[in-house]
Amino acid sequence: MKICVISSTVLPCLPPSQGGYGGLEPIAWSCAEGLARRGHEVLLIAPVGSKPPPGVDLHGTTLGESEMQAYSGYWQRLPHFDVIIDNSWNKWAYILKVEGKLNAPILGVCHAPIHTMYGSAPPVLYPCLVAISKDQSVAISEHLGVASRYAYNGIDLDFYKQKPGVERTDRYLFLGRMSRIKGPHIAADLARKYRFGLDLVGDDKLTGEPELTQRLHMMAQHNITYHGGVSRERAVEFFSSAKALLHMNQIFREPFGLAPVEMQATGGAVIAFDNGAMRETVIHGKTGYLVKSIEEVEDLIKTDAVSKIKPADCRKNAERFSVQKMVLRYEELCREALECPW
Repeated sequence: MKICVISSTVLPCLPPSQGGYGGLEPIAWSCAEGLARRGHEVLLIAPVGSKPPPGVDLHGTTLGESEMQAYSGYWQRLPHFDVIIDNSWNKWAYILKVEGKLNAPILGVCHAPIHTMYGSAPPVLYPCLVAISKDQSVAISEHLGVASRYAYNGIDLDFYKQKPGVERTDRYLFLGRMSRIKGPHIAADLARKYRFGLDLVGDDKLTGEPELTQRLHMMAQHNITYHGGVSRERAVEFFSSAKALLHMNQIFREPFGLAPVEMQATGGAVIAFDNGAMRETVIHGKTGYLVKSIEEVEDLIKTDAVSKIKPADCRKNAERFSVQKMVLRYEELCREALECPW
């Protein structure tokens, strides 16, 4: 098949082991790389400065430009492909379908809570929306009233593994965007109350929440260390040394959550709110704990519950979310969209 993979204009599209913030861009890169490796002709649409995988052509957009502006530079290329996998936020490619200029199906991959992306479904006969978890697929049906499929995000299990020579400490970890919906302030409040060690790691440049960043900086003293954004290599070191990951998605219906899977791949436990896709990626009582309230998190910390979690169980669970499985799933969805779109 001739497949076009569209990324965002927010960040360069780099291999999962490179760059800093690990969001949809490394997912798009891995998808393009895997499909090309399986013999498909692949074009990656991503900002100049991206590093296309071997055998993948790059159409460079301008880093930071609006997706509408980027679309004006690549739309003419889309009709030459059999399938479009659109990971962008606004998915302007659907305009070509509306205009009757594109026969190829568009797999519109939704990397955020669906209500933040669409008020109504794309106005085409077969939108072929792809969720990144079963829970998000349900949310799409509830919010938009259309069918969808799901494809779990995949991680490079050769990269995300226990770092040689790095041992677990008694410090907890928050790793994610410094945004209220991700809950870094919840982790920091708990660390201050119970005086346990906490590392706050994650991007604070893309979130647009300077007040939260300032608050976290002010809380960073004694047992709390604020690191901000780090490289992926450094992130693996944090995953490898942390006692457990505090994924404090209390108000966020998590569409997937890469950090909890990456943490488990290193053999580490996760404490997360039972919100969104977390019950699909974390096995309660075996690879971590899913909670309904902050009081439950407090009890888990006070009783040192994560000490009962076995690293081998965490690693085994993470292996369900490999890049290879993700690529095979997208290949399957491409064929399905061509034969029987939804």
